[in-house]
Amino acid sequence: MVKDTKRSGSRLMLAGLLGIAFFALTDPRAGWTVMVGSENRIDAVRDASTATYVGVAGSSGVLMIGFWLMTRRTM
Repeated sequence: MVKDTKRSGSRLMLAGLLGIAFFALTDPRAGWTVMVGSENRIDAVRDASTATYVGVAGSSGVLMIGFWLMTRRTM
């Protein structure tokens, strides 16, 4: 049971980190899309900023749940 919980926690932590990296890299303000370039960056930042914030917050929540599962003790 302990191994299953720690394995689940580590996988959730990995998923959270990958999610944060994805949303950080696809952010039009500071991510990879700045290098690619677009015609109207101001509109791209305005349209994608809410999705970026929600994505990073959700991924951070998954990361914290995974961390909690990793540090939890069982009797």
